[in-house]
Amino acid sequence: MSNDKLALLAFKGFAIWLALSLAGFFWGEKLITGLIPFYETVAEAASEDYVANISIREAAENKVVLAATATKNQAITANRALPAGSTIESSITVLHALVPIVILFTVILTWPAGSLKQRIYLLLLSIPALLFVSAATAPIQLLGQLEIGFQDAAAKANFDRGEPFVLSWMLLTEGGGRWFIAALTGLACCGLVSKVAKD
Repeated sequence: MSNDKLALLAFKGFAIWLALSLAGFFWGEKLITGLIPFYETVAEAASEDYVANISIREAAENKVVLAATATKNQAITANRALPAGSTIESSITVLHALVPIVILFTVILTWPAGSLKQRIYLLLLSIPALLFVSAATAPIQLLGQLEIGFQDAAAKANFDRGEPFVLSWMLLTEGGGRWFIAALTGLACCGLVSKVAKD
């Protein structure tokens, strides 16, 4: 690919990212609201310790709020626990939840598809890709936020709770992993379509 084509592709990618970011800022909350039942299903599958109730809460920056009700006593320290039936909350901003979705669709829409058939296949494949990226980010980040407070209390009491998977995954995604997951998923979709739907 020539330098001119690369420059044009980079400009196209920036324009698509900008358009999607603006769309997310004004209308992204509707998308996240539609994903809430899916988020709840993923959260409960990832941690059987809680019943998940997720909602959007208005604030200076609107938030995705997880109200997690413990299904059993949760040990925090050797002599302290969160009683079964207790509800605790964690949150991320709506824009935070939208970031990996914007990255995913920026990659998919920027990819120089060789034909209309490839473009249609890409758009169809973007639906399961959206669900995968959403499952791997927002609901796990919400669960991980719950664990941070428990881990801090346990550390102060010199109690080893171990590091739950959801906390490890949240730290990974917050360290740039959610960008990587979204970009890699988008590239995987593009590569698969290029192989399957050849001109």
